Amino acid sequence: MRRTKVDRWGQELRDVRDPVALFGDSAQTAMLRLLTMAGKVPFRSAFDGLTVREQAIVRHVLGRQELRLTEPGVDAPPARFVLCHSAQGKLTVHEPARGDLPTEQVVAELALPEWMIEMIDEECLPAEVEEEHQRHELDQLLHTWHAEGTLPDRLEEVVDWVERVETVLIHVQRRVFSRSDSGSSTLIRDGVLPALRDRPPADWSPEERLFVATIQLLFRTGRAVRFEEFNGRQLTAVGLRRVLTARCATYLHALGEPATGRLSTATLTDLAALAGDLVERVDGSGQIRYRRINGLTYAKDEYLLSWERGGRRPVELPPTLRTLTGVLPGPVDGADAAAWVRGATTAALRTAQTDGDERDLVRILEGIVLGAVVEARADYGMSSGVRDLSRLDGPAGRYGDDVAGLKKPDFFCCVLPSPRMAADLAPAAVTDVLWQVAQRMMYNRWHFVPGNFDRAEVPRQRHYFFPPLVPDIGEWGDLRHGGHSTSRVRYTLRAPGAAMWQPPFTVGGRQYRGAYDIRLVRMDGPPFTLDDLRVACRYSALVDVLWREVAAYADAHDGWSPTITSFTGDWYATKAWHEPVERLAAAAETVGGLA
Repeated sequence: MRRTKVDRWGQELRDVRDPVALFGDSAQTAMLRLLTMAGKVPFRSAFDGLTVREQAIVRHVLGRQELRLTEPGVDAPPARFVLCHSAQGKLTVHEPARGDLPTEQVVAELALPEWMIEMIDEECLPAEVEEEHQRHELDQLLHTWHAEGTLPDRLEEVVDWVERVETVLIHVQRRVFSRSDSGSSTLIRDGVLPALRDRPPADWSPEERLFVATIQLLFRTGRAVRFEEFNGRQLTAVGLRRVLTARCATYLHALGEPATGRLSTATLTDLAALAGDLVERVDGSGQIRYRRINGLTYAKDEYLLSWERGGRRPVELPPTLRTLTGVLPGPVDGADAAAWVRGATTAALRTAQTDGDERDLVRILEGIVLGAVVEARADYGMSSGVRDLSRLDGPAGRYGDDVAGLKKPDFFCCVLPSPRMAADLAPAAVTDVLWQVAQRMMYNRWHFVPGNFDRAEVPRQRHYFFPPLVPDIGEWGDLRHGGHSTSRVRYTLRAPGAAMWQPPFTVGGRQYRGAYDIRLVRMDGPPFTLDDLRVACRYSALVDVLWREVAAYADAHDGWSPTITSFTGDWYATKAWHEPVERLAAAAETVGGLA
């Protein structure tokens, strides 16, 4: 029987709130347990989700073993501080005597000595003054846009942008600014942003002014995906300046350029523009950008990895390719992996055009996917794309009827299990997982295509997401995402193509990012590492070679390209996935392993 997201998440909350754990040890241990969901959310990220005053309280509790939490309603008179734990697993600390009333489930109370409360008050005052000072710059920005008459258009841009990412979950004090298919959606569905139309910014709340101005600036640094870097966190003007300054400094350091004093005196607008200008240069350097994703907070944090360009493509041919493709005409012995895939793909395309048989092309893709699965020690992996590449062809920048007519079935996802997973689980269970994943990825791929076009080209009613651009490592995806729960997607890797250090994937005159990928999944620990990320990127580079060869072949043959008919519901239902996995397992037994 499937265990749903609700089942899994409900059990997680019960475990974290276990009274024995909360009241049988120190207050610091209990608060850290609630704050980090028993270690599933990094402390830094969880701490960033607290208000300034909550952070001060936590800092003073840490290290004091004598402090204890008490059960709600036990103290007489009631304790000064009330701890709540929301249905989303977020800790909040309230002070009813100050008018800060709890709105979520109260799980504990905390009494602090008066001298400690005085210290908390002392610390909060300068922080509040600094925040007020920094917000003045953002308020002035809004008032300038209002005076220029551009604010209505900028607000509509914000409304549109928050629809282009999977999840927005940003806190401003006690207010939640969110847009999610699986959680709250205050921004659009509950009308927070639409309610600002036809009102001057002076009539907006301070939280609303902060949010709209910040979103405008963040978009300049790298489109709407930047919003997700604030998910699960408190948005403040002070925090915004700190993030933008650190981002610019990091990029300049990666490029070997001094930051000098220009960052400390730059306006927020200048910092956002500089970060946006530096991104493309960083992507062409000896560093790659990647993100870490936490499935509980939806936070997506960007980091840089030093990795010279020469190491980003595989040199040795993955043994899975030889095993699963057999002896294809075209590849040259001794060629590196990219040259081998290029030659094998050309030969497979000739066969498909002459005989109508796509099987050789499918085998190459299966060999790449299973190679990544084996080398990264994943439980299963996948690569998705469009069935008929000609549907993406067309004039540069134009979103025509061919693209507009694409539907989810016009895409495919090759999902294959590791030999170990295929041996450990019943075939029906494996098939169920693979087909669920395939359908979700087909939907995602369909959803990403319009994000490659100028906004004015895409009809307003066509919902889409901006395509993924950089590799990412994810954890705890199965606790909050329904599809991930049923498919046991706990730890993930994604390496989208075309990679940002490569030219866009071009079909005819159109250029695409996020048109294909390599994605890997572990259903249980340990999490993936940066070495695994490198593996995924190298195999994604082979998928890139395959698709570019298909596009080049189409250019040379009057636009002809094969239609991938494998990886349908029937393909999975008949357990066609078992054939390549069985061949791989048999080869491993014969030669003593393939990776």
